[in-house]
Amino acid sequence: MIYRTLTVLPELISNLYFLYENGDSKELVGLFSSILIAVLFFCVIIRLFLFKTLWIIEKLKLDKGFETETIEIQSNENRIITIALIVIGGFIFIDNLPILLKEIAVFFRDKAQFKDYPKSGWIVFFFCKSILGYLLMTNSFRIAKFIKK
Repeated sequence: MIYRTLTVLPELISNLYFLYENGDSKELVGLFSSILIAVLFFCVIIRLFLFKTLWIIEKLKLDKGFETETIEIQSNENRIITIALIVIGGFIFIDNLPILLKEIAVFFRDKAQFKDYPKSGWIVFFFCKSILGYLLMTNSFRIAKFIKK
């Protein structure tokens, strides 16, 4: 959820700036209110899922019907962190690679120079996110050791 917040809000803010530059005040107010609603929604969801987990467990009765109360994992911390980093990196990589390839294909189809292409910033953005996801997957053991320190 936090990941979606970090990707949705910059898009909304860039749209807000574009409308501000064009002087369209009706759409500017509507977009600003939708940004405010989105931020409040994300804050409520994050607060609920991160800080009110006991309330969710009680309401959904997730603690009922189990014979034992503890779950024992026969693995060390580094392995668990490494697996989590591989999953997160894979998700970032898989989420951004198709968009990057689509934008590159459109760029080559338009036959424009990179500095003149209007979506060149997005190509760089999706390229950096894809590289970040790839690096998280391939260097997960080193990052896990760093996190454990």
